[in-house]
Amino acid sequence: MNLTWDLDILYKGYDDPKYLKDIEKVKQIIKEINELSSKLDLNKKVECIETSLKYDEELTKVLSDLFSYSSLRTSTNTNDFEALGQLGELSMMLQETVVANVTFQKFIKDLNLDELAKESEIIKTYLFILKKNQESAQHMLSDKEEVLASKLNLVGSSSWSDLQGALTSNLMIDVKGFDEKLPLSSVRNLAYENDSDVRKNAYEAEIAGYKNIDTSVAMALNNIKREVNIMCELRGYKDALEKTLKQSNMTKATLDAMIEAIQEEAPNFRRYFKLKAQALGHKNGLPFYDLFAPMGSLTKTYTIEEAKDEVLAVYRSFSEPLYEMGKRAFEERWIDVEPKEGKAGGAFCAGLDNYGQSRILTNFTGSLSDIQTLAHELGHAYHGQVCLNNPVLNRDYPMPLAETASILCETLMAKKMMGELTDPNELLTVVECSLQNDSQCVIDILSRYLFETAVLNTPIARPLSSADMCNMMLEAQDASYGDGLDKDYRHPYMWLCKGHYYSAGLNFYNWPYAFGLLYGKGLYKQYIKNKELFVKNYDQMLMNTGMMNVEEVASQMGIDVTKKDFWIESLKFIEEDIDLFEKLLKDLKMI
Repeated sequence: MNLTWDLDILYKGYDDPKYLKDIEKVKQIIKEINELSSKLDLNKKVECIETSLKYDEELTKVLSDLFSYSSLRTSTNTNDFEALGQLGELSMMLQETVVANVTFQKFIKDLNLDELAKESEIIKTYLFILKKNQESAQHMLSDKEEVLASKLNLVGSSSWSDLQGALTSNLMIDVKGFDEKLPLSSVRNLAYENDSDVRKNAYEAEIAGYKNIDTSVAMALNNIKREVNIMCELRGYKDALEKTLKQSNMTKATLDAMIEAIQEEAPNFRRYFKLKAQALGHKNGLPFYDLFAPMGSLTKTYTIEEAKDEVLAVYRSFSEPLYEMGKRAFEERWIDVEPKEGKAGGAFCAGLDNYGQSRILTNFTGSLSDIQTLAHELGHAYHGQVCLNNPVLNRDYPMPLAETASILCETLMAKKMMGELTDPNELLTVVECSLQNDSQCVIDILSRYLFETAVLNTPIARPLSSADMCNMMLEAQDASYGDGLDKDYRHPYMWLCKGHYYSAGLNFYNWPYAFGLLYGKGLYKQYIKNKELFVKNYDQMLMNTGMMNVEEVASQMGIDVTKKDFWIESLKFIEEDIDLFEKLLKDLKMI
């Protein structure tokens, strides 16, 4: 199996006639959009809105290919300066639409869109999006200020974000026991190694390595969040959280219910950490370097072929469409598999909607956790596939619902493995691996949410040093992990290595993961109650994610996410695995 993805379906290079033609097409569409903005006429409301939407559809299609090609190239090689340059040029081209976009949003600001939808099929189709634009118009600046803000963003927060990406992806670290320096992504992957000395050495080397770049990255995060606060105040948002909730199509009542449930149930997760610590011979809680320590006797390293077979088997058990999509992903080279110098860390899935495909980045080293990651990311790809049934502008869904399909796929994988194993040592491996993932999405995500809240609540006039940020991260970890984590071995630099903090346009890229996990667990409970009915309704629910708010999507599956009871029930479902984990440790006389 080829271990790198194929981007030729997009373009064969920047001299590809297709690429050059698409660039010209973008320029032409932008020209037409700008011409339309100067002719908007309230006497021709329907015609103007219809034309604008059609231009938006065309522009979205072509930009999807252009941006995907360059961003995917840079994700596997952050030193691809040609691709970085093209991304910059595309961003500059889009600056020419700022005035037109502002003008259009202000044009529809006070219109009765429900009435207009009765006169136009395309307005009816995109009514949800139009209403979101109408609401956003309430927070718009003057035309000149919008243009200025957009241009300054390129040399402000966007550039600071690029700096964090470049510094972390090119950071090479000396690890005791290795002859050569390792890229940061490889060092972080050593946390899953069987050898405890390797895990601890990697952790200590990682922490030491950050000291070479922490001042620069702290400055990047400072200036991104300061820009966020300035712009939120100018636009009339209460704070960045209010803006994020609006972007997420979600109410604060839902977020509060979930956070309260997590904080209430956190002691049970701390029990898991302390049980694992005891089994590994630690007395003061679990050291951060052993959070991902494998347990049990299922210690084999999987090849990518074996991982493929595992994922496809569980996909087939759910539905044939999911299996067929997964099969295509491997056969058509959708996946860039292994870590390497200059490659972005972590994992993600990017849709190539115009071709009915996706591209998935992983840093696969063969661990059981890597198989879970593969199942997770391919779940994103399936969500994208289903949404291709929607009109172009209704395929984008908000962050909280973005994890819906991926978490369900990940849960299916874990439960299948648990159900097939009879050896308690092997079962321990799978249960503990599942708890690793779940506790990260609940407890570590809570720490990230608390940390980002603290940073954003810092007065703009007060710059935070790297030491300040480390202290704030430790405080956040204390509030979430509690006595489950060894205070002498926490991770003060979790703010530095997580790229999710470094976007001015996408704040609080943390709690949506907790939402996704717990919503996905709730869906899984419905699935096991009535598999046939669930699968029948599942795809429609995924399609709705681009056309309804979060609460409405959940209600389609009989779930009220504004009630703490739902979140408690999902957390209790995870706690069943904690109980099983404790039983296995006792049966195996490990505690």
